[in-house]
Amino acid sequence: MKRVLAPRALAGMLASMLCVAACPVARAADNSAVERRAVTFNHAQTNYMLHCGGCHGTLGLSPPHSVPLLRGQAGWLVCDAQGRAYVDGLPNVTRASLSDADLADVLNFVIFTLGATPGSVHAAPFTAREVGVMRAAPESTVPLHLRRQQAVERIIKVCGAPQSLLDYKPM
Repeated sequence: MKRVLAPRALAGMLASMLCVAACPVARAADNSAVERRAVTFNHAQTNYMLHCGGCHGTLGLSPPHSVPLLRGQAGWLVCDAQGRAYVDGLPNVTRASLSDADLADVLNFVIFTLGATPGSVHAAPFTAREVGVMRAAPESTVPLHLRRQQAVERIIKVCGAPQSLLDYKPM
């Protein structure tokens, strides 16, 4: 029987292969021996890989129409209060099996490093206290795709985010 990989599994494998391919390689002076240096991740990056990278890709590049891209885009979401509230209320964020401090670190990695944009330049980093407060608040009754569309339309208008943020359309 032929095994077919689910799109997310395939995307995760491809992203992992890209990550491995992008690892730094140092060659000996005579080029006869290759020494591969291990890629090391800090605590926030490790938690991202374990809790987010499976869907969003290890490099923040997810397949079209599965989940929104993070690389070079997520930072726009914190340029105003509505976008930040959208991030704060994402179900997979609020329910992550991480401490408030670890989740704040992952959000800061995603927003300010992986997804850095001009929209994130003046935004405050997430704190453990903010994460704790958002987790204690009830989730919005507005469907997630509508909350995202509202937040993105606003940050395009208010912050000058690119129209391409509207390209994500869930299947």
